[in-house]
Amino acid sequence: MEYFIAVAEELHFGRAAQRLHMSQPPLSTQIQRLEQEVGARLLRRTKRSVELTAAGEVFLQEARATVRQAARAAERARAAARGELGRLDLGVIDAALYGVAPQIIRRFTERYPGVELTVSERRGDEQVALIAAGKLHAGFVHPPVRQPAVAVEVLHTEPFVLAMPESHPLAARERVSLAQVCAHPLIQAPRSVNPEGHDSMIAICRERGLRPNIAREASPKQTIIALVAAGLGASVVPAVLARHPHPGVVYRPIEDGGFGISTALAWRRQNPEPTVLALLDVARELRDAATP
Repeated sequence: MEYFIAVAEELHFGRAAQRLHMSQPPLSTQIQRLEQEVGARLLRRTKRSVELTAAGEVFLQEARATVRQAARAAERARAAARGELGRLDLGVIDAALYGVAPQIIRRFTERYPGVELTVSERRGDEQVALIAAGKLHAGFVHPPVRQPAVAVEVLHTEPFVLAMPESHPLAARERVSLAQVCAHPLIQAPRSVNPEGHDSMIAICRERGLRPNIAREASPKQTIIALVAAGLGASVVPAVLARHPHPGVVYRPIEDGGFGISTALAWRRQNPEPTVLALLDVARELRDAATP
């Protein structure tokens, strides 16, 4: 079709061949084959001129549209291979919704508006299972992830702080120790809601010979903070929550180093979607820009 368009626009085989960077005989052969395939004469040739037939006029319009569409299809395929088009089904834990996820998602949608993005809040272990099964493209989770089929890259580590009512005995302090935290009743999410966060806190306490006094369980984090404001106890929460003030609640850093939790991006290790690799590039870019 591109050969025919060149001849139809030049109305001269020699000039068309020059434009196509080829010799004239193969061009004439290709046009003859095209006419045979179409089943109609498209060009009227004489020794001195080339003219379009009525069939050729109609075919020229359709050929131009077809070539434009083929070029568009090729470009969209290349864009999809670069992760600029397609679909991205993304999972996110609630902690990441307060932390790194919104900025990454915003930057990704700004850079790749052609990607159809869906975001669903899910537990970390549920995300890992879905990613391994090929039913979810990627997700924000707490490491560690012990599923060999799933790759993980840490994006951010958030320290824990103590959220407590203004009347709490520790509220007057600028910082609190882990021993002081464990000595007071705590409100925490059940392990089934956040196994990684729960296990991380328990493990760090045990390393220091401590055992947290979890007196009440609640979920999600908004409910926990509401219970703290009601004076029912304190709670160990990611520091990012301190950037979202709640009436009646104060936050204090926990001075024992290494007491925190990481957020990572998880994706299927084998043959990840191009959109996942594009998301990973954005996440790395933002992480590296934030690193001193």
